[in-house]
Amino acid sequence: MKFSVVALALATAGSGVYGLEKRIVGGSAVSSSAFSFVTNIVIDGDSSTSVCTGALISPTVVITSAYCVADPISNKALAPNRIAIGQGKISSILGTAGSKIELTKVLAAGYAIPQAVNVHPGYNSIAYSDNVAVLVLEKPLVNATSANVGAKIIKKPSTTTNAAYTAVGWGATSNDGASYPNQLQQTTLAVGSKSMCSDIWAPYTNLTNSLCLTPIKSSSNVCSGDGLLVKVATDQSVGLAGILNLVATEEDVPAVKCTEEGAVDFFTTFSNYIAWLTQITPLKESDFVSTASFSYDSADIGDDDQSSSESESDSDSSSEESSLDDVDSESSDASHSFKLAAPLVAMASVAFGALF
Repeated sequence: MKFSVVALALATAGSGVYGLEKRIVGGSAVSSSAFSFVTNIVIDGDSSTSVCTGALISPTVVITSAYCVADPISNKALAPNRIAIGQGKISSILGTAGSKIELTKVLAAGYAIPQAVNVHPGYNSIAYSDNVAVLVLEKPLVNATSANVGAKIIKKPSTTTNAAYTAVGWGATSNDGASYPNQLQQTTLAVGSKSMCSDIWAPYTNLTNSLCLTPIKSSSNVCSGDGLLVKVATDQSVGLAGILNLVATEEDVPAVKCTEEGAVDFFTTFSNYIAWLTQITPLKESDFVSTASFSYDSADIGDDDQSSSESESDSDSSSEESSLDDVDSESSDASHSFKLAAPLVAMASVAFGALF
């Protein structure tokens, strides 16, 4: 497996501070009303603005990736006044992806600055560990109420090979991050086998807070942090499974291109952070953990993919699964083991010196 200094620099610079755009590439449009809990998170960077995706688990609490709201070097939370949270299309607000914009313009469009930014204390952008963060709002967003937030965390997401999930996001829609969508984007992903995923990213073998998925189409995948993993329950409520952590291939960790052949997506699973969420928010577990039943059909893999799997349910009651449209997902890899963390930090420093 090859580790690229350039890839490392891009992965670390991918934080909103440095403007490497989060995106779903080759996905399909979906009505944002179907996912009323999905939020845009706009980061005011040093020279540009970037966007990633989060989810309202209450009218005033948003869960997202630490990658989105942490400084890429210190791994500490960005100042709240560099972050704005909102809903709906952002193309008319931001224009060209990556362009610099003042937060005052975004706030005028109904976005809000968070009251608190909580990055998990175990987050490490080099090791890809504990990639989760929570933003707390002073008051609900426009139209965000307990009635339409509508998403709770799945306590036991399926890990059965080829089980289908949907990924949604508001980020840019091309590998070069050239444009933002007018509609929320989605793509379908399938759970990868443990052996295949571990071969690509060795730490996955021992992780309990990660879920590995593969694109069902080679042309469609999540990218650079823009992948909120969801599943529709039998009662039609939507469950939250996780947020994109890393996209990787057998040759590159992280992947240089999201739709690269053999790309595999690693998601941070929210269910591992339920206790932490109750500590840093005023919420009780029953407020944001789903009690619904979920059934997982096998994904319809494209021509260049092979897989087989059986359906599984994460509850005692049997149910038929309601389907979602194609979902995309991305994952990047840190396959070199944690023993390389110090050398990688040094390499990152060299790369940043060249880039900035």
